[in-house]
Formats: sequence, structure tokens, C-alpha cells
Amino acid sequence: MKTQTTATVVDGMLKLDEPIDLPDDSRVRVTIEAVEESQRRWQDALDALEQLKQERPIHSGSRRYTRDELHERR
Repeated sequence: MKTQTTATVVDGMLKLDEPIDLPDDSRVRVTIEAVEESQRRWQDALDALEQLKQERPIHSGSRRYTRDELHERR
């Protein structure tokens, strides 16, 4: 199994941002790569936008077109 997640260093230990689906005492290979602060802020903003999209969807109230209306066939 190969997975990727982010973490924060707290007192010299990694605190994962989300749990990993592995049993206790599993041996894993770890590669550490520092996340740029701007990339982290961008990801946080993207996550906030996704949450807002889920909480408050936009409904335009316009007409729904059928497949044939959307794809003119001659």
C-alpha cells in the first residue's frame, strides 16, 4: 500500500493531518519533504472553498437541457 499525507512536526515528532489505515506496529518507509508555506496556504484555501461549496451549493434556477439539446445532431 502506498499513500501520501501531510503532517506537522510537534516536539520532534510527526503529527499526521489525517489518520492512516494501517494496523498498529506496521513497519513503513518514510520520506520527509518540507511543504512550502505558500503551498500550505493555497491548499488550506482550496480546502475551505471545497467545504463552502458543499455547505452552500449554487443553484441558478435555470432550465435543465436534455442531452439532445446540448449536443446538436444533424
